[in-house]
Amino acid sequence: MKTVAVIGAGALAHIFCRETQRLLSDDYRIVAVMARHEEHANELADSLDADACTTLDDLLSSFPDIVVEFAGREAVKEYAQRVLEHGSDLVIASIGALADDAFRKNLEAAAKANHRKVYLPNGAIGALDLMQTFALMGNAEVVIGNTKAPKSLEGAPYLKGKTLSADKKEVVFTGSVPDAINGFPKNVNVAVAAALASGTLTDARVQITSDPNSTENVHRIRLKNNLMRAELTVAGKPDPANPKSSTSTAWSVVALLKNLASPVQFF
Repeated sequence: MKTVAVIGAGALAHIFCRETQRLLSDDYRIVAVMARHEEHANELADSLDADACTTLDDLLSSFPDIVVEFAGREAVKEYAQRVLEHGSDLVIASIGALADDAFRKNLEAAAKANHRKVYLPNGAIGALDLMQTFALMGNAEVVIGNTKAPKSLEGAPYLKGKTLSADKKEVVFTGSVPDAINGFPKNVNVAVAAALASGTLTDARVQITSDPNSTENVHRIRLKNNLMRAELTVAGKPDPANPKSSTSTAWSVVALLKNLASPVQFF
């Protein structure tokens, strides 16, 4: 049985911990939960019979086999390398952190030097395996469209000083993946995941649409090269406790752990 520690105690961390405990208890045991606020860590840890932590040192003191992150891209940048150096594998939900080339390369080097793995789940989309095939074939063209309700986009740095329409659908951003994640750090992790998997981080285009009539977070990804083309549309309900995220993100990490523990693995 492998041990798991979780960075973050928000809505997605709660779903992940609950469902991992319910579905994967033969293969995994959650031993520690970390949050900046002690009461949040205590609340989740108590439901799991796990340790509540407020520092990374405390979290890693149990020497978990796998650390799962649900705390945002700044947390990834702050903690990821230390997790690998301490000897744990790492699952990153906030994939947007990897749009930073220097950080990503340092993280890859740390994983290799310490013989550890960094796992990037599908999150709110899917088909990262297909996108890797496009990357290997070369000449991939990728367009990523995100449509969300205004409430899901509120607070994004790119929208500072702008009021989104309450009755009209509008395109609020068109540009590159790095610019998208910097402008919407809690909204477009899927764009970074798709661009990294398809090898188009600097070339893929992102369009973000605010739709007051939308009750779902909708992601549309179009890929093509000289030999193939693909279109992927995924629509998911935003988490009621955190409308900027989709509940499927937490479920995708549960699916990842299930796949890692299985003698037959999907790719």
